[in-house]
Amino acid sequence: MKDDGKALADAANKAQDPQGAATGALANPLDDMLGYRLRRASMTMMSDAIDALRPLDLSAGEASFLILVGANPGCPQSEVGRALAIKRANMTPLVGRMKARGLVSDAPIDGRSLALTLTEAGQALQAQVMARIEESNRRFSDRLSIDEKTLIAALEALAR
Repeated sequence: MKDDGKALADAANKAQDPQGAATGALANPLDDMLGYRLRRASMTMMSDAIDALRPLDLSAGEASFLILVGANPGCPQSEVGRALAIKRANMTPLVGRMKARGLVSDAPIDGRSLALTLTEAGQALQAQVMARIEESNRRFSDRLSIDEKTLIAALEALAR
């Protein structure tokens, strides 16, 4: 990735007069901190994704749910919750909303588990979600100077 943090810091240093008074942008030591840069990038990307999903009347969590269930028909509800880091108490209302919209069906697997599958309407909406999210991702990946797979692998290593 381009070293925008260094460029911003250099610009801030140049913007100071000889007495040290700022004449432009503030010096920002946060720009050199990886966590800060990742959070800012995440916030920007999530905002763009949320804007892309708004016409579909879906939250980012609901869209993630549709994407995951669509890729794993018949998957247990509990596994979807684990994969998306959604607590059980929040999964039940999420599944309820998706069922109420006719986007997902469930079927008992055993005494307590439910298998989730997208309905035809859910599959159609999931395709729209994927197209919008892929376009959002493309808007950002086009700005990168490194291979996206390399970046994703590096971010996965940080998440461990």
